[in-house]
Amino acid sequence: MTYPVISLFSGAGFLDLGFTETHAFSIIWGTELIKQFAQSNNYNMRQRYGHPDRIITGDVTQIDPIKDIPKGAVGIIGGPPCQDYSIGNANSPGVEGDRGKLVWDFLDKIEKLKPDFFLFENVEALYKTKKHRIQALNPLIDKFEELGYEVQFKVLNTLNYGIPQDRSRVFIVGFRKYIPITLRQRGFETFKWPAPVYQDPKKSFEWPDTWEIGTEVSEADYIANLAPDQYQLTIHSVIGNQNELLQLPNHVSFNPYSQRFFTVLEGDVKRKSFKRLHRFRYSPTVAYGNNEVHLHPTLPRRLTVREALRLQSVPDWYHFEEDIPLDKMFKMISNGVAYKLANLLAEEIRTVLDNYNIAVQERTEKIRLTNETINKNSV
Repeated sequence: MTYPVISLFSGAGFLDLGFTETHAFSIIWGTELIKQFAQSNNYNMRQRYGHPDRIITGDVTQIDPIKDIPKGAVGIIGGPPCQDYSIGNANSPGVEGDRGKLVWDFLDKIEKLKPDFFLFENVEALYKTKKHRIQALNPLIDKFEELGYEVQFKVLNTLNYGIPQDRSRVFIVGFRKYIPITLRQRGFETFKWPAPVYQDPKKSFEWPDTWEIGTEVSEADYIANLAPDQYQLTIHSVIGNQNELLQLPNHVSFNPYSQRFFTVLEGDVKRKSFKRLHRFRYSPTVAYGNNEVHLHPTLPRRLTVREALRLQSVPDWYHFEEDIPLDKMFKMISNGVAYKLANLLAEEIRTVLDNYNIAVQERTEKIRLTNETINKNSV
């Protein structure tokens, strides 16, 4: 069975593709404010699945959910813009900001369309910052529950799921209450968060300190001496093979323009900008823009678009068209949900929906057999 889904704040489609690649969900309609973002989402959906464009370029605040959005969606997924909640935003106005208010537009679409499930994503500061927790997160969860949803929320870090990036995000998942009630009555489990592959890997593994730029080591020997399963969490595991990357689209970046490309130490990521990644550490949060620049561990340049996509665990078949400006490519990558984590969440949601369908069928069959028995006994 394929479950139809609505995508809000669709971006370049990393969250959408996490769902559609389960082959259990289909994005039937979506909206994205920025033209190039919607274009890139549609382009990759066309290339992958062959269907016509389904993501419109539009302002979600102007979308009438009854008139403008197709009927019949089982779920709604999306991550409203996070800048007004971000710790990196000095003002951090939260729900009082123009972008921060958009969490209520997500809520409005849930209230009007009443899908069986929803998934909401935003920055960790929505929970971690007391102001945002009190003014946005807690009221949002309360309203979802008032609308008849059983709601769970959790902060998930991509690093715990084998993605070499330290990226914590708030996820809220809700199901109409009759779904988990039915599942419990029939002996099924309800929604579970994806099981992490690693437990606190930032502390459980030893990580190298900064190295002088150009430090030469036997990479094969260094990798062999890492703790079991540690290599998967290193940047080298996804961008260490330059020959492979050269064969892939979007292995492009801005030209070097500063002396700092040649002087910043490998692994110096504590600075505000010009952070040079360490080949045998994980990446800080992929967030390019607002003067934040991430440098290649050993080469005097920024990361390329393909390298950034890999740090977000996006499959190599995904790519941007050549007419998309570089700054827009990097912004899309920064704004996106890590693909692999999106896919794991989608699989857990799929399990709930599949089990609910089985539970309903079992109940229907039990009622049929009971009525059949009663009818026989009354003859």
